[in-house]
Amino acid sequence: MQALVLLVFTRMGKSQLRRLKMKQFSKTLLAGVLGLSLNAQASELGPDVNNISSANKIALSLISKLPNSGVKDGLERYYNILSLKSYTYDNQVANANTGVALFFEQQFQQNACFAEKAYLFYRDLKLNTRQRQTAEGDKSRHARPSLGDVAGKNRKDLKPGWLYEKALKYADGNPNVAMSLIGLCGHDDKNQGEFTNQDVEIKLSNSGISSDELYSPTDGNSEINTVCPSQYADFYVAGGLSKASDISDDLKKKVLSIQYPGKKDIQIASKNYHVMGAAFMTCQMIEAGLSPLLAIQVESMAAHLYRGIRLCQQIEIPAHLFWSLQRTKEVALRGMGRTFEEVVIETTLKRGREKKCGYDKVAKDPFCNYLKTVGAPFDLSLPRIEARARTMLEKYMDKMIASGIYSSWHVSGEVAGISLPCSRDQLWGPHPFLQWLIAKTEVSLNICGNGLTMDSCRKAVRTVKSWETDFDWTVSQHAAGARFAARVCKPYPKGTNSFDGMCAQK
Repeated sequence: MQALVLLVFTRMGKSQLRRLKMKQFSKTLLAGVLGLSLNAQASELGPDVNNISSANKIALSLISKLPNSGVKDGLERYYNILSLKSYTYDNQVANANTGVALFFEQQFQQNACFAEKAYLFYRDLKLNTRQRQTAEGDKSRHARPSLGDVAGKNRKDLKPGWLYEKALKYADGNPNVAMSLIGLCGHDDKNQGEFTNQDVEIKLSNSGISSDELYSPTDGNSEINTVCPSQYADFYVAGGLSKASDISDDLKKKVLSIQYPGKKDIQIASKNYHVMGAAFMTCQMIEAGLSPLLAIQVESMAAHLYRGIRLCQQIEIPAHLFWSLQRTKEVALRGMGRTFEEVVIETTLKRGREKKCGYDKVAKDPFCNYLKTVGAPFDLSLPRIEARARTMLEKYMDKMIASGIYSSWHVSGEVAGISLPCSRDQLWGPHPFLQWLIAKTEVSLNICGNGLTMDSCRKAVRTVKSWETDFDWTVSQHAAGARFAARVCKPYPKGTNSFDGMCAQK
């Protein structure tokens, strides 16, 4: 537990701590610990249970032990909507917000007043805003709303806050309802859920509104219809909530410089759904009784965890393989002048030529595991097959080295019995300035060690900086959405919520 507390402290700057009263900070600390519990090991709850769903039980168990308060009610609302138990496999977190989608599907089906407001709101968007940013075949910019697309800036036809103002009209002036209308389709730009309510459709049809006005084909599939706008639509243009509900221009420049060198901002998708989804989730926490300041902290921590889980899924296997190879006698005793890359490639190919690998050897021999991981055959006795295997091994090498370096410099792995996600926080390794120097200049200073060439080290550092920038990007978007919700959303009396009272709201 001490390790968890330490990690939460590292997520907060000194200036933040000074601004928080001790009582408020203790609540923030608690929220951070609860967030980190999302990654508790499944073994705590028995076999055959995935980490995500088992963590949901752990988190809810911890919350249930809190004294009755707005903190408890807000965190319960958050975890119940997130519904981590709905994820069958851990890797589903990368594909869809399954829990949020199920929550909205249930509300849409069972809450006729919400469904009617949503039908009319998204019908308005379909009829009166762009559904695509470019004409078919136009390669000059991204077809989806881009980093360069901002309401009130390059999109003069969309004033800052236009989307929120439109939602507010259909929400009868209630900001919490407006955020739920936006959150329905805004929590993702695809896979938002399947929303239908036949009774409401019939009611609207009797008013002269056809189903063609309510539904559109999903992206790339004319046979499946959806209430939600296309991922290419104006709905996802930044600044739709307010002028401030976007990441900074400096961060956009950093994203372009590190992740997309040579690209223009209009060529990169903005992923503004992170802002919209965060605004909805934060609004729900505030509605249930959590203080706005603490709700922002919880949502920002959740964004950090989300990005960490995604990154861990990406680097876990190659990082484990990298360190397994580092511990082999062939690498450890490679001799002066021989690099890690050279020894690993040649030893792996030699195993294949001599037919020393098989599925029974994979767990024991990292070189055989390397062949299996890249999808190469174990038998490399034919020169053309060996040549193809060499290409596959060399292609995977850069990812493997970057993953190993990241895992050795940043917070990740098992601490105090808890399996932590990968983190933006660097505890070990060279100073960030040295990393920047290596990534952006031709200075020959090998800060990676481990027998790597300068070229491999430079590539690895650039990849590491790219992953760190992903954290900055995602967390900043969630924070922007959370801050907007904290400004407009209001708490409800205990035991009530904006969905249940939606029909009576004016």
